Amino acid sequence: MKKHLRVALGLSTVLLAGCWLISSPYDYADNWLIREDALRSFAVPVDVFYVPSDYYTNVENLPLMSVYAKSEVGNGRFTGLARVFAPLIVSEKDLDRALSWYFRYHHSRKRPFVFIGEGKGGALLQAYEEKNANFLKAAGLLKSFYTDEARRGFVTAEMVKEIKVALARARYKTVWGREMSDGKSDE
Repeated sequence: MKKHLRVALGLSTVLLAGCWLISSPYDYADNWLIREDALRSFAVPVDVFYVPSDYYTNVENLPLMSVYAKSEVGNGRFTGLARVFAPLIVSEKDLDRALSWYFRYHHSRKRPFVFIGEGKGGALLQAYEEKNANFLKAAGLLKSFYTDEARRGFVTAEMVKEIKVALARARYKTVWGREMSDGKSDE
């Protein structure tokens, strides 16, 4: 009996250790165009999850895509407002993995976040949002911005202003438990 118990305990230990060894490709910074996880969540009020225009099937284009992503959502555009997460995406499965990683390690309950997507990447993000609408709303999705084609300057000062207004409305609703006094809803 003791021998069987030792074997069972040993096997369960090996299985549990194996589960801890399994990691996501998104654990590694190389699989992100931008990953501002070093910036603590309390330092800024919102997160931006950005998926640029195309799938990254051509490794030679990665440096160019990284520069493009940084020009769109980096370069201080969201300084003091948001942490930016922009994963490398090759397929819909990768988007699911990147979002799972984000929600598991860098999203706290009800923390506001924004989706920004362009071109094929935006279409993937939009499909994910439609498929998981209830979960995303409960998790704190504040606003979404999508465009069908990649275009330089998609992320504008006006978009940043819209995010700030949506954030202010969400905070008001959270504090006072009702819609804004001007009758506008945060939806």
